Amino acid sequence: MNLSFVKIVIAWLLLCTNVGLKASDFSIIYDRMFNEYLSNPSKSGVESLLQKMDDKGRFKGIDYQAKDGSPRKHVQNLINLAAAYQNSGNSFYRNEDLKKAYLLSLNFWIDTNNEASNWWFRYIPYPKELSKSVILMAQEIKKDKVLFDKTIKYLRWSYENASPSRLTGANGADIIMGSLAASVMTDNHEQMIDFRNQMDRLLSIQNGGEGVEPDYMFSQHSQGGKARQIYYGNYGKEFINSVLFYFEFCNNTQYNSVGISLLEDMYVNGVQWIFFNKNYDPNQAGRYNTSNQYYGQFESMTKRLLNLQTSRKDELKKVYERITGENSLTGNRMFWRFDYMINRRADYMVSTRMSSTRTAGSEAGLGFGEYNYYSGNGTNYIFVSGNEYSGDYFKKFNHRQFPGITAEQDSAKLPIPNWGENASNGNPFAGGVSDSTYGTCGMILDRRELQAHKSWFYFDEEFVCLGAGIHQTNGKALVYTTLNQCNANGEVQYSTKGKTSKLKDPKEIINVNWVLHGKIGYFNLEPTSTFVVACDSILFSANINHGVNPKNGTYAYIVKPRMESISEAKKYGKNIPVQIISNTDKIQAVKNTKLNVTEVVFYEAGSLQLSNEKSIVVDAPCALLWKENTGQITLANPLCETKNPSVIIVKIQNKDKITEIAFQMPTGVKSGSSVTKKLLFEKK
Repeated sequence: MNLSFVKIVIAWLLLCTNVGLKASDFSIIYDRMFNEYLSNPSKSGVESLLQKMDDKGRFKGIDYQAKDGSPRKHVQNLINLAAAYQNSGNSFYRNEDLKKAYLLSLNFWIDTNNEASNWWFRYIPYPKELSKSVILMAQEIKKDKVLFDKTIKYLRWSYENASPSRLTGANGADIIMGSLAASVMTDNHEQMIDFRNQMDRLLSIQNGGEGVEPDYMFSQHSQGGKARQIYYGNYGKEFINSVLFYFEFCNNTQYNSVGISLLEDMYVNGVQWIFFNKNYDPNQAGRYNTSNQYYGQFESMTKRLLNLQTSRKDELKKVYERITGENSLTGNRMFWRFDYMINRRADYMVSTRMSSTRTAGSEAGLGFGEYNYYSGNGTNYIFVSGNEYSGDYFKKFNHRQFPGITAEQDSAKLPIPNWGENASNGNPFAGGVSDSTYGTCGMILDRRELQAHKSWFYFDEEFVCLGAGIHQTNGKALVYTTLNQCNANGEVQYSTKGKTSKLKDPKEIINVNWVLHGKIGYFNLEPTSTFVVACDSILFSANINHGVNPKNGTYAYIVKPRMESISEAKKYGKNIPVQIISNTDKIQAVKNTKLNVTEVVFYEAGSLQLSNEKSIVVDAPCALLWKENTGQITLANPLCETKNPSVIIVKIQNKDKITEIAFQMPTGVKSGSSVTKKLLFEKK
């Protein structure tokens, strides 16, 4: 037999095999999409839609000239019509009149090509939602070649016309999912390979402020990478939802993405850290202020991830339990890309959200989040019950008193941080250090002509909050530091000069020892501070009043979650295991004498005297954590990539022993992350 002929036959067989594989994969993906999108609408609901449809395929009650995205209801109606036609348990199953009505209405929608004023509608929800009915009615649409070609073109348009900046993060994943049906229905191998490659890119570590950053927090709407914004609670959720659908549809086909491992890392190192008692940190919600609105979606998505039966399914099962209310996750994490720290113990969770010239507080947009201006001023949410900020809290709270912030209490209209504008801080110093068990973080606040050095020191049973250098020159109103503002949860007890009282009305409290509310104790470490405390049937708030135009103001207090009673507060107040070593605009430092752990924020190079015989000297700004029992020192640079020395020298003297440690600092996207070394003393 001729060798050339044999080669041709083999090549033909291989081609047929490959085509068969592709066809098989397309069939698998199509069937999965069909089954996912199939529902069973009520008979009355379908009848109502048919009655509302006119002879052009329009639905009464929809303003098709509107540019606000409201015509989106049309494509949602099409899903119900298609599902009723294809569901064998529906009374409209394979109804010819229903089919004609659907095809007429589909044709109208595509020919009309509604363009909303917000680009998002035409690029994302219109094609994503239309693709559901199109998948269900694929065989019927294919019988009309003109309509079929128009439909495919409509679904592909957003992907083909999206700029690179729109094919990022959640938007990128959503745009792919809006176009996927078109490629599946046309068996387009090249387009599917392109989708796979794009998903691989999206499911990799990003460094431009859109997507999963190196610390596993999710970022979106970061002003072109100029000011990173954390966003798991909304855009992160949308990203996870879309990539999960992609994995579910393409699993075990040649078009599946290799990025599943990053999705697992997101959950283990990011998502589970923000949940406590079925609520999540509101810092993650962006312009949609909430602590639990999307909890159900996170629970559902985590189940779907488990159903993929990945190699880390046992680990993810534990993550699922924690998201759904089991609070065994403990430790401390500094998310250095976002000036953001979380401290967790089995019975409470605390977060600190700072901002800098690199990062932003929560944005506003489309009428949401318009009071978010102060959300990056050192927000300090405290969870014990989990419901501290749930329900209607954000509709009722005082937006000049986000928990933890320092701000002027004036009545002037605040800038609206639309899409992240006006949401950053004026100083680059913000960040912290963590050894995974303990951590400290600090920031230099500089907004609206108000400056303050703010720091937080996290231990096991309590955390310490220090403020120094609080300064304003042209203010018109009092400056407050808010210890907490949360949903009211029972009565308020407080102590002054050792005498315990019950709060009846809003009150200024001088010489306060402690305040107790909602199983959280607030202990004053600066006797001259004036507390302003209020509690009604809706909200509890506790503030420190710094006066108008403070000059070098300070504050110092301890927060102790899970404080159950007055007697416990009295006992703790007499034996506070914390020593403030320094509270200035140069150094803020605290030692937990029970743990023998010292935590320091150096705002500049300098020396800290710990005792007559012990001191720490650093040659650059840094955050430092020293476990004296083990000699372990952990260091980080809160200036991150803004100003990142390659080496920071730490010199520690103890009696007649002295040592110097050279910390090689992480670079690039790791700038700001923590480095740990062991301290070995040498003779002086």
